[in-house]
Amino acid sequence: MKRLVLIVAMVIAANISFGQAFIDEVFNKYSGQPGFTSVMITPQLFKLLALVDKTDTDLQMISEKMNSLRILVSEDKVVGFTEEVRAKMDKKNYLNIMEVLDGSQKVNFFVQQKGDVITDFLLLAIDGKEEVLLSISGNLKLSELSKLGTSSSFGGSSGHLSLLKNLEN
Repeated sequence: MKRLVLIVAMVIAANISFGQAFIDEVFNKYSGQPGFTSVMITPQLFKLLALVDKTDTDLQMISEKMNSLRILVSEDKVVGFTEEVRAKMDKKNYLNIMEVLDGSQKVNFFVQQKGDVITDFLLLAIDGKEEVLLSISGNLKLSELSKLGTSSSFGGSSGHLSLLKNLEN
């Protein structure tokens, strides 16, 4: 019985790390390269920020539920790294939950989930010459993601994350 539990645990761990591994590859490949800006926010920063303002319920929720937030921006669409990500995502069981097309702007939202919990969330955006990849890992419900879109701290009124407020509609 112990052997069976150990094997199941190893398979689950491998699937979780395999799903996130290609995102790690993309960030490792492009972070620090000319024409790219990358940002990585760790869970420790969320926890520190939550201590600063204990009345901000969105911040409290994020500090408990998010494992990482990473952003990668290319100032040159010629690189086409979002197409590379899209090609790899097809094999990783990501679901395309929303697409927004507005002129030259294209924004896609993808998730990996276990039951009603979203373990990985990806935003891929192309806006003129700029490409953006935003990756959130953690244990969030769809309603909590949509809250991020309405929060002025995270989504504002004009950013790509503000589109999340439409998820529950």
